[in-house]
Amino acid sequence: MAQRTVTGAPGRLGEDAGSAREGAASVVDRGMWRLPADLVGLLLVVAAAVAVLIPALLHGGSLGPFDLLSRYGVSKQSGVTVHNSQTTDLIAQMIPWTSLAWTQVHHGQLPLWNPYNGLGMPLAFNWQSATFGLPTLLGYLAPLRFAYTVQVMVTLALAGTGAYVLGRVLRLGVMACVMTGVVYELSGTFMGFLGWPIAGVLAWAGWLFAAALLIVRGERRVRAVVLFALAAAGAVYAGQPDALVLLAPGLLVFLVVLLGLRARSGGGVGTVLRPVADVVVAAVAGGALAAPLILPGVPLTTGSVFFHAARANGALSAHDVVNLVFQGYNALPVAQGHWFGVGTSAYVGVVALVLALTGAAVYRRKPEVVALVVVGLVMGAVVFIPPLASLVNQLPFRARWHLGLVVVTFVLAVLAGYGTEAVVRSPRDWTTRVWLGSGFGVTGLVVLALWFIGRGHLSPHAARLRTESFIWPTILTVLGLVVVAVLSRGTRLAEEAGSATPRRRLGAGPWVGAVFLVAETAFLVGVGAPLWSSSPTFLPTTPAETSLAHAVGTSIVGFGAHSCELPPTLGILPDTNSAFAVHELSAYDPITPRAYFRVFNLNPGILVSSFCPVIKTVAEARRYGVGFVLEPKGAPGPPGAQFDASIGDEGLYRIPGAAAATLTPLPTGAGPSNVTAVGTPVAVSYPGPSEWRIVTKTTEPELLELRLTDVPGWHASLDGKPLGLERFSGIMLQAHIPAGSHVVELRYWPESFTVGLACAAASAAGLALAVAVGWRRRRVQS
Repeated sequence: MAQRTVTGAPGRLGEDAGSAREGAASVVDRGMWRLPADLVGLLLVVAAAVAVLIPALLHGGSLGPFDLLSRYGVSKQSGVTVHNSQTTDLIAQMIPWTSLAWTQVHHGQLPLWNPYNGLGMPLAFNWQSATFGLPTLLGYLAPLRFAYTVQVMVTLALAGTGAYVLGRVLRLGVMACVMTGVVYELSGTFMGFLGWPIAGVLAWAGWLFAAALLIVRGERRVRAVVLFALAAAGAVYAGQPDALVLLAPGLLVFLVVLLGLRARSGGGVGTVLRPVADVVVAAVAGGALAAPLILPGVPLTTGSVFFHAARANGALSAHDVVNLVFQGYNALPVAQGHWFGVGTSAYVGVVALVLALTGAAVYRRKPEVVALVVVGLVMGAVVFIPPLASLVNQLPFRARWHLGLVVVTFVLAVLAGYGTEAVVRSPRDWTTRVWLGSGFGVTGLVVLALWFIGRGHLSPHAARLRTESFIWPTILTVLGLVVVAVLSRGTRLAEEAGSATPRRRLGAGPWVGAVFLVAETAFLVGVGAPLWSSSPTFLPTTPAETSLAHAVGTSIVGFGAHSCELPPTLGILPDTNSAFAVHELSAYDPITPRAYFRVFNLNPGILVSSFCPVIKTVAEARRYGVGFVLEPKGAPGPPGAQFDASIGDEGLYRIPGAAAATLTPLPTGAGPSNVTAVGTPVAVSYPGPSEWRIVTKTTEPELLELRLTDVPGWHASLDGKPLGLERFSGIMLQAHIPAGSHVVELRYWPESFTVGLACAAASAAGLALAVAVGWRRRRVQS
């Protein structure tokens, strides 16, 4: 194969770029990909992702903390050992939403609405459910019990393979790319949020950075723009807007530094304007692809309690930097029942840190390395410097800026790839050996110092955990020092013998790189595996849960005592109840409307998404359509309620006259409706999760009051003609019904969703056309 030189000249859209195409070696060039080697490299990255989950998968194929349910309400079970006490969100949000969306899709319905929490909540547009995200879409292809497992594994694979592809775009070798992919996907910050939409968004980091770099280089511009647009849309559909806010600044800094260096090197303004234009086009195209979520989701978010909650996102402690080396220094692993913050799960390991240092030093003149270092420093400053953290918290949107530590570990992973490249290519080079030796030496001194001064004033249990946390750093540091010593000794002997040929110098590199890769992978798999739990049975059901579902049917269940996320609770943990098709007047949802808390006079407190009002009177139960109230053992129901059954150790009380829809007389004059009036219950049928059908028969005009959350997107018809909807009692809907017999139908389908679908279709068509035109031009010119 002919030798290629790097020119960096940008090609033109759809044209045969001649020398530019021949000169720019990249992941899209024929000479860059070595199919057998890259296939092996990608398989190794995926294998590491599977390996960290194997202990959990051997226990059961359904990933998730199902054992946590044994602590709550009617799901209580004795004799169950809780594996991980910190992953409640997975069983209270992600897994139930996955189950609900999977069920709706397999019934031929779009998963737009959750009818089981509060008075109904948007499902697809709450961001965190990620019902249209790539991992979720692939999960729909699996049986229900494996759907969430597929999501988790696909997310890991996306993160690792994206980092691998970025390494290839950076012109790193296969082993260096494997190191990059493994370190990122198994790093503590990423593993700590695996299963949450935060990891789902940041899994696209490698793909976005790779596409951005290709755009800056001007290589295969159309393909680069398409890749960026697809990756951007994938990140949006993964959910968690504040995770997008974290990823965007890092990518922006990367682009600004690269383009600045490009202009400074003599390329001129012209070489900057074209990549900027391409990035803008790609970002707009990606936003249009994601418009079906963005357009309906943004109004819901801005009206939610989460968006308006007080910010409590301070900088991480400087002590958390230590956790880059250790897993367990601050009470990890979480399997031991200790709660942790972002900083305490920051581990990347000794080998990765030293290789990152070496890579940054050896390749410090490469623009891409400079840009990555700047990204790491900027995001690290936001994470660890209190004044800067306070400053960004004043921005007009809510973001947990300390989660930027995930972006920092991403940068460390890529730089570790550069360090691996230096080791593989020139392990006996003086500069490489000095940085490796210095890195492992300093790390050894830090570990030694912490051993003597950092283990006091702890409880016996915490002291044992901290002591055990020194095992891996010690092993990896000693291994690194031994490898550097062997390299130095071998180099000296070869020089004395006068036989240090380039072939022998290169021959040691792959072996040294392999040793570091195996050691780092073993560390990350070994410390990450205990973080996950599973069950042989998907959502195991207790007799009390079955009895509750049978007793209440489609009625709304309220609570006579506070029943939110932390035990003791009543009923089924919100939003887990949706997986059991039990409708509860509770929600643990990021887009719960602020109106819910105002109407019920609740203070959201720290758990800003937790909504679980206490129903004390029959009148209040009727107002919100609560047909049953659960009370703690021995507690009486609301006065006027009728005891129905004992459900586990809880009492279930029936509320006479409560219904999801009622007809009440029109208010006299221009006054509001009487919210305390007892309406006449009207039967409701549900053709689908986001559809209501009601038949009314009245002798005079009345108000049809619906226990249904008033959010944009609900449309009603009366006998097939549009029917206007109004707000009722602060959070619900009502409609004026004329006398006679009528059929009222309601459907949830936001108009902005339709507009978003049109935008996505137009964007997809435009991108496909650009690819086709470019391919056609290349064929004509070849």
